[in-house]
Amino acid sequence: MSTRPACRNCQTPVLALTAAVTGGVCLRCAGKWRHSTKHSALLADQSAWSDASKRSRAYEPGATLHYFDEFYWCKRCNAPCVFTAVQQKHAYEVEKRYLFQTRKHCDSCHALMKGASPGT
Repeated sequence: MSTRPACRNCQTPVLALTAAVTGGVCLRCAGKWRHSTKHSALLADQSAWSDASKRSRAYEPGATLHYFDEFYWCKRCNAPCVFTAVQQKHAYEVEKRYLFQTRKHCDSCHALMKGASPGT
């Protein structure tokens, strides 16, 4: 008889498929983490967005928009991660990234890929 994997956070048994999809945490822990960061809103400065972002559907001159911490799973190591409101503000307003470009990799996996890629 095989044993079920345990949640990396609370150690409760989870289904193998659930563990594979959620990165080794149970759905309860994943849900708590995902919704625990919704209180951190940061005001967006639309005038600092890139031209491409200003042409997007999100751009409404004079509207009050906020960045919120966004939960995601790393595409490479399947670790739970958060794209913070501060990181979003920097990416969209300072680096001028496209507004709908989101994170797919955690910081460590991103650094590994940047170090391994030619020309960096």
